[in-house]
Amino acid sequence: MGASVTLRTRIGQRVCALVAAWLGVAASAHGQSRATLADAARAFDESALRSEDNNAKPMPVRKWTDPVRLAFANPSTAPGLIEVARQGIKTIATEAGIPVIDVADKDPSANFVVVFDENGLNGKTGYCFGSAWWNKSRVIYRGELRLNPIRIRDFDRCAIHEPLHSFGFLSHPHAADSVLSYVTHAQRTLTALDRDLIRTLYDSRLTPGMAPAPASQQACRILGERLRAAAADIAATCDDRKGPTPAN
Repeated sequence: MGASVTLRTRIGQRVCALVAAWLGVAASAHGQSRATLADAARAFDESALRSEDNNAKPMPVRKWTDPVRLAFANPSTAPGLIEVARQGIKTIATEAGIPVIDVADKDPSANFVVVFDENGLNGKTGYCFGSAWWNKSRVIYRGELRLNPIRIRDFDRCAIHEPLHSFGFLSHPHAADSVLSYVTHAQRTLTALDRDLIRTLYDSRLTPGMAPAPASQQACRILGERLRAAAADIAATCDDRKGPTPAN
């Protein structure tokens, strides 16, 4: 009888230890899931809901709704780089669900123009730059890329980084694993996070002109769905978001 009780006690202790270990693993995974979502939501706020790195004033959602009509202003300047630039734009547009139509160089219907420019931005040699124009409803109606053809060492990075600005990501989430970051990683292609950010911005639940706080909360929820976060983590991370905040 005593041996039987001892055996049951040991089995009970082992079961309790296994349950405790499982709960510990579950709690750790739960915390990681919440942290991953929080990081992704912050990257969205910093890239899509502010106008520039040094200005944390929240901005409403800006995005394309109509097809991109793509033209090259001076293709003879860098004929070997045309396809690299085109594919950068089309890669982003595909993730966004925005059709891209190639039009002739001087076609007046073009609403997205690529310029090969050796002078860079404001005379700063080596620079590449992406711009976007939007109307009062915050619908982007025009994009422009100024790409420096002598920047051979990382032209592929320019050709994927800069179009993101023209698609509504005007700023840089420097702490994120993103091709938009200049700090943490020198990415040359879209990362998994970049694809999630683009698909989140172009989700139909985020509308042009949507105010920063509700846009931040809704974007966080969409990211939570994409990351397959638990409902409790989504609620805890997303419900009180206000958009981008000033750096400490």
